[in-house]
This record gives sequence, C-alpha cells and structure tokens, in this order.
Amino acid sequence: MIDLHVHSLCSDGDFSPSDVVKKAKQENISVLSLTDHDSISGIFEANEIATTLGMKFISGVELEASTDISRSRYIHILGYNFSRYDLLEEYLKNLKNERISLIKQYINLLNELGYYSTFDEVSALTPGEHLTVYHIPKLLSEKGFFDFRTAKRLFLNPDSKYYIPRRFYNEDFIINLILNSGGIPVLAHPCRLRQKGNELDKYVGSLCLKGLKGIEVYYSLHSEKEVKFYKSLAEKYHLLMTAGSDWHSPNDNIQMGLSIPLENDLVSHFL
Repeated sequence: MIDLHVHSLCSDGDFSPSDVVKKAKQENISVLSLTDHDSISGIFEANEIATTLGMKFISGVELEASTDISRSRYIHILGYNFSRYDLLEEYLKNLKNERISLIKQYINLLNELGYYSTFDEVSALTPGEHLTVYHIPKLLSEKGFFDFRTAKRLFLNPDSKYYIPRRFYNEDFIINLILNSGGIPVLAHPCRLRQKGNELDKYVGSLCLKGLKGIEVYYSLHSEKEVKFYKSLAEKYHLLMTAGSDWHSPNDNIQMGLSIPLENDLVSHFL
C-alpha cells in the first residue's frame, strides 16, 4: 500500500505531519509522500516520524499553476524528491506574503463597501495554514452577503471593478521551479482538468514539452476507465506514473492509501 498525495495542517489538512504519518502506518502504507499545498514546512517532521516507524518517505509538495488568468483557471503540479529546498522555500515564502497582503487588501475593500470582515475571519476558514484569495468569496458566502459564485465573479474576475490585480505563476514557471529544485514535476488528478479525451492528450503533450515528468494515474476519484486512459498517456509520453489519495481529513469520504499493481516498480523512481 502506498500514498504519494496527502495533506497536513501545514496546508489545508486536519492532522499534524506526525499524525498524518502515524495514520498512514495504521493503514499499512509502506511508502508515503506529504504533498501540502504550497508548503514544505512539514516535510522534515514527517520524514523523521516515517523513519522511526520503518516507512519510506518521499519529499513532496503540491503547487498551483495558472492556466487562464481571465477565468481564474489553474492546475496542480506535484513536485517530488527535490533537493534544493532553498529555492522552493524562497518561492513559497514570497507566495505566502503575496497572498496575505492581497487578502488584507480585499478586507479593506470589503469594509469600505460595507461588507464588514476581518483577516481573522478569513484565517478561521481553514484548519491549516493554506490561505488564498479564494477564501474571500467563501467568507462572503458564509456571512450571507453573496453566494460563492457571485462573490467570486464580483471580486476575483479581472473584468470586475472590485478586482485587485495579483501575480500569477504559469505552468512553465512551476514546472521549472520544481526541476531547478532537483525535483520531479507530476500532473495532479487529471480527472479535475476541464480538458478530456483528445484535448487532454494534447494538453499533456504540451506540458511534457515544458518539462513535465509524470502523471497521477492512480487517484482516489479515478474510475477504471480513467486509469486506463491516463496510463496510456503516461506510456505515450514516457511519463512516470504516481498514485495518491489526496487525503486531508478522517472526515473525507476518501481512504488513505492505494493498493495498485506493481507498486514497487512505480515508487522505485522516487526513492
């Protein structure tokens, strides 16, 4: 049993890195990767506990890559087995500061418009440390000012007069960041991409030209048909295959850990 895609309190999970690893041990997982959103702060703690428990651990992270600024579209790229922590840490520190600054700007704007809110209220929306501008429409929705979709259109759509410009990082930047950090960039949960069939095939091909090295073939929400298709893409483009649950919490309807064919062969490229 393996799982190369789980989250902790260091992003938007419910458990500390140590408790995530202990949970994995209880589930008889032998190889684990902690892939927090835009954070590597839990890796050393998780690795230490995994080593103590006799498990194999792979350093990981899940990064957001913008694909369409006008429609706020993005994909997630997983990064594995990186060695240049300093490059990732510098990027993630700057990204966190940018996001906090942006959220505070939105809070000021909301208060000027009469939708009284505080930064603490935004922070309370996530059990972990992963704050993004998407928590603004979530807050407005929970406070009853707007439904989520309307709030997102009013404040996050670049065509809106209430939109506050922010910096975006595209696929080229994120893939190269992972490569320059000595890591392996992998396309996360392809089932969530808007492209399907031949369109997805072409898109994956374009990402390979940018340096993509793997695809998450086995995923908690992938059907057998999808697994077969993503496996064919991996074979066509000579991509490494990974397997992950995307587990965040015991409250998820997701089981941590996946049992897949030839799992030792799959993880051997990351160990």
